[in-house]
Amino acid sequence: VTKRVYIDVEFGSKDEEKGRLVIGLFGDLMPKTVENFASLCASNAYAGTSFYRVISDLNIQGGAVGDSTGKTGLSSFEGGKPFEPDNYNLKHTQAGLVSMVRGIGGGVDSRFFVNTKDEAGWADDRYAAFGMVEEGMDLVKAIERVPVQPPKNAPKKQVKIVASGVI
Repeated sequence: VTKRVYIDVEFGSKDEEKGRLVIGLFGDLMPKTVENFASLCASNAYAGTSFYRVISDLNIQGGAVGDSTGKTGLSSFEGGKPFEPDNYNLKHTQAGLVSMVRGIGGGVDSRFFVNTKDEAGWADDRYAAFGMVEEGMDLVKAIERVPVQPPKNAPKKQVKIVASGVI
């Protein structure tokens, strides 16, 4: 872990459920991907976005900067353009692993997901893991239990990111 960032989340009726995710970033393994994510956190770009997809026993997806639907997002690079992640070397073998969501063209932007179970081999060689939740897995599990609306598994009540930054 070369850097730590945080994401503050609120949800539930009257936003009574809240908490902080502290994510350790693997800058030596994923320098460009970590630079993007850390820059977005540092500029508080994630504030106002949400966890837009919750798939029980799989992952929670969030961080679509500039698009509340989760179909796309903006990177911290050149006008928000998507980019190719550094590599796909880190295997998805642990709950709490944080990876970038890939867009239709294969590039990544601001969107990310958190594994909610240890075995997620379906994501290996397809999604770029770049960090690990160091604090807040209880919050991840609480988000995972939020009621969702099929078919896109969108939370019925917004799970919003209210702040982000670098520790």
